[in-house]
Amino acid sequence: MGELVFTTITKQGLPLIRYRTRDLTRLRYGKCDCGRTFVRMDKCLGRSDDMLIIRGVNLFPSQIETVLLEMREIKPHYHIIVDRVNNLDTLELQVEVDEEFFQDKISQLQLLREKLQSNLESATGLTIKVTLVEPKTIERSEGKAKRVTDRRKF
Repeated sequence: MGELVFTTITKQGLPLIRYRTRDLTRLRYGKCDCGRTFVRMDKCLGRSDDMLIIRGVNLFPSQIETVLLEMREIKPHYHIIVDRVNNLDTLELQVEVDEEFFQDKISQLQLLREKLQSNLESATGLTIKVTLVEPKTIERSEGKAKRVTDRRKF
């Protein structure tokens, strides 16, 4: 997988111009079901400018969203907070619990939090602090949602 870049390589006498799309995809060289043998491109899987580097691991918010969508107890409304404590990057995920599963029993919410933390660690390879919040408490936005707050000072 890599970033899709368009380059003018077939024209003579033109400057070499590259256009970075920041879309992440991969090329397929195998034969298509329809019989064509041309190189094909997969659909775009994410964007390189959305990528976070946490303790040397590349993390895309879409990886976290995939884990959240697999759990019916969790709403897909989340907020990622990246910070640096003692020169070590930390990651906190605030996520809304579905109204149907939001209870007063702390033990049930604790089990849900641990299950989500385990699923996230398996999918991303990172330890993520998970904070479960009440339904409809994470800010909604019109247009593109702001899902990441990076508090690190470089």
